[in-house]
Amino acid sequence: MRYYTFNEFLKKKYGGKVWKIPVDAGFTCPNRDGTKGFGGCTYCNVSSFSKISTNEIKKQILDKMIKLERRKISKFIVYFQSYSNTHAPINIIKKKLESALIDSRIVALYVGTRPDCIDEEKLEYLKNINKKIDIVIEYGLQTIHNSTLQKINRASTFEEFDNALKLTRKYEIPVCAHIILGLPGENENMMYETVKYLAKEKIDFIKFHHLHIIKNTKMYIEYQKGEINLLTENQYIKILAHSLSFLPKNTVIARVVGDAPDDLLVAPKWPTSKSDFLKKLDNYMKINNLFQGKFKQC
Repeated sequence: MRYYTFNEFLKKKYGGKVWKIPVDAGFTCPNRDGTKGFGGCTYCNVSSFSKISTNEIKKQILDKMIKLERRKISKFIVYFQSYSNTHAPINIIKKKLESALIDSRIVALYVGTRPDCIDEEKLEYLKNINKKIDIVIEYGLQTIHNSTLQKINRASTFEEFDNALKLTRKYEIPVCAHIILGLPGENENMMYETVKYLAKEKIDFIKFHHLHIIKNTKMYIEYQKGEINLLTENQYIKILAHSLSFLPKNTVIARVVGDAPDDLLVAPKWPTSKSDFLKKLDNYMKINNLFQGKFKQC
């Protein structure tokens, strides 16, 4: 491969197949509950990435494990995905995260949250858990451009991400950054600036998403009015391929393209096949002699 895939990382670290189990722990978001705002980001409909469940965290995990038994998978990562999973008092965070530590089959916890929902007390706790089990914090950055963050009602700034990253590094906890390519008003250079910042910071993991238009979001209304222009698949592949080339060789590429349920997705309708998309990306990188780490950031 011309970039360091998540599967390659897992095989190297754990010696075999590892399955990531997303769970809904019942957290909320400071941009929804009034702490910082209401309504959430303009692109966000939480059901597009996680079905809200009232099941206990342990039951969610065990149900998934049972389904995977026939595939002989014996190692799992529990991914606290929905909303902001550090947006609560520390005692609640402890109770929910530790409820996922069912047995030795759980090799890691990945905690999705916002950079404005972390502090030293929470990081000290996560560092202590990290002595027993692998921890990765996944922060939603989306873009380094505050003008865009304001436009999408992010209710968070680039500076908050930068501060959270530096603070998390102080506690020696790996970080995965999420970014979205194709946000309203952003050109290629702006997207590359976001990637170059993460490259310079030697980010541990990165997830690339292409902008989706999802039903029941403010962005859907804007899209219907013709106010949102989306990237084509070829445009996205070009930007993604060059973005990968800016990143250090040891940054784990945890995702290269997003997805959403068909019943919620409005646009774009690509990729129709994840495997076909990966072939197109690989072909573009080969033709243009691109590979991860080609353009080192100072």
